[in-house]
Amino acid sequence: MMLALLLAAATPAAADTPRGFVAAVYARYRDRDFSPFKQPEKLYAPRLLAAINEDSTLNQGEVGYLDGDPLCQCQDFERITATITGYQKLTPSLASVRVHVDLGLDQARDLKLKLARTRGGWRIADVSSDGEASLLGALEAANRKLKAEARQ
Repeated sequence: MMLALLLAAATPAAADTPRGFVAAVYARYRDRDFSPFKQPEKLYAPRLLAAINEDSTLNQGEVGYLDGDPLCQCQDFERITATITGYQKLTPSLASVRVHVDLGLDQARDLKLKLARTRGGWRIADVSSDGEASLLGALEAANRKLKAEARQ
């Protein structure tokens, strides 16, 4: 019994691993009210979170660059089922997780999530897919463009 308790204490919780974090995030889609924009600090790394917030601020509440859910790259879905299809630990604080996201509408997406270990645990630092090489890069570019246009 004591050995089991020691092993349990020594084993990191599933969400403390990159794969576990991603699985826990997509499991939250079972709740129809889940949004990746409610409590975004629990999902996104600081730089991506700052770009998302800046996009919203620069567009004054209107739809900006980000016009859908970045974790399914969709606006509508019947149900989301995600399968982790690949994993690579890049450094102790960076990882990459590939996810096949089924939207339940005869549609699916293959995404690559770049994760960063923060003080709060693993967070999503970037999202890429066949249609978008880097959500972070695209958001930052769109934000730069809006700021430049505002200065003119």
